[in-house]
Amino acid sequence: MRVRAPVSGRQAAFFAVWLLLVFSVVSWRPGVLFTGGVDPVVISKALVGFAAFIGAAILSRASRRHGRVGARSLLLLFLLVGASSVGALAAGDATPSLVLTARIILVATTVVLLVASGPPMLVLSTLLFALGAVGLLSAITGIPEFLADGRLGGGIPDMAPNEVAGLAGPAAVALAVDVGRRGLRPANSIGFITFAAIVFATGSRTTLLVVGIAVVLALLLAAPLPRSTSIGLLALMPIVYVIATFTDFIEQVAIRGQSASELASLSSRTIAWTAVLDVPFDTWAKWIGDGLAQKTVAVNQRWWDSQVLDSSWVSVLAQAGIIGTLLLVVWVLSTAVDAIRSDRMLRTLTVPLLVLVIARSFLENGLIESSAIFALFLTISLVLEPGTIYPRPPRQPRYQLLRALEERQAPATASEGRHTATTASDVRPAAATAPEGRHTAPTASAGHDVTTTR
Repeated sequence: MRVRAPVSGRQAAFFAVWLLLVFSVVSWRPGVLFTGGVDPVVISKALVGFAAFIGAAILSRASRRHGRVGARSLLLLFLLVGASSVGALAAGDATPSLVLTARIILVATTVVLLVASGPPMLVLSTLLFALGAVGLLSAITGIPEFLADGRLGGGIPDMAPNEVAGLAGPAAVALAVDVGRRGLRPANSIGFITFAAIVFATGSRTTLLVVGIAVVLALLLAAPLPRSTSIGLLALMPIVYVIATFTDFIEQVAIRGQSASELASLSSRTIAWTAVLDVPFDTWAKWIGDGLAQKTVAVNQRWWDSQVLDSSWVSVLAQAGIIGTLLLVVWVLSTAVDAIRSDRMLRTLTVPLLVLVIARSFLENGLIESSAIFALFLTISLVLEPGTIYPRPPRQPRYQLLRALEERQAPATASEGRHTATTASDVRPAAATAPEGRHTAPTASAGHDVTTTR
């Protein structure tokens, strides 16, 4: 008896390429911004990213069937980074922005090759598995930091807690979708609990909130739910009620020791956002930005004079201006519409993931830069785009076609058998067969008529 492997070679190949790509785009030195210099970390990440591109090209060439990706998402991306590059040239500091533009183009090309080489669920599932694998490795190796600081950051690779949450969140949502489809099983239950715990341990309130919303949406889209999932939710409700009513757990998670002014300014994010919004309309920076290397903005504060732009949308406004922001709005809205209109299998997975990615992007960076969240968003948009044509399924072997033809002919043969000549037991008296005289033939040597078939 042939035993089927739990993971096929094709799935392993896609996962390996995605794993290289994710490793190449996550942070290896948290808090260090790229300014155009070259060092061993920059070179190593570039080599890993190029290895992912080579792996995607080999996988695409080895595929017997190829698809075609739509042009809308890529056109919007190239227009956005093009406007940002022009803005960097106008600002007089183009080298770092052009390098970051080249990295985005390399990541986008790798994603395009993978999307065109496999069916959508294979592409998405292996990407989500790679995100979860890197997030799990980083979380496990970051446990000492969690014990020391109270927030779970990355160990290998070295990442900030919010970035670890950005890797574990999509994996948790994907497992929630699987629970809604197939019911509670040991693998998806343990996996979901693990990644949800990682998100909680990072202390990222934004990711924790949007993951909760995406999980609820995933279960609603999967209705009617399997019996085991329904029983599990019913058993969970009293626990949630007790925690929310009789403890201050939710309050402590939401406040996290911050003052009212810090909460009102979203951990001082609004200070940087105000500085970006105050850029005059009669400047190039307002319309086409200052380039992708624009990660911080000058602020007039007592204890600091610059601040990181902790928002993908404010970052795009600073990097690509109003024109780039409008292009991103068109891109996000069109992808959301495609997700809603897609078939049920894709809709139950992509809609919760888009809610996670887009909602999180308002308070976190990563939507338009060489990051894991960008790779996920681009993959979803390309998979859902109407112009994308998936690789054709393999043709059935010839013997299967012959078998199907025989099965179609079998009912016809059976119906003909009911009209074949009868045996001696079917002999009836002439008087009984008189009304059917046109179906009988008289026999001279017999005193009765034998029923025959025309």
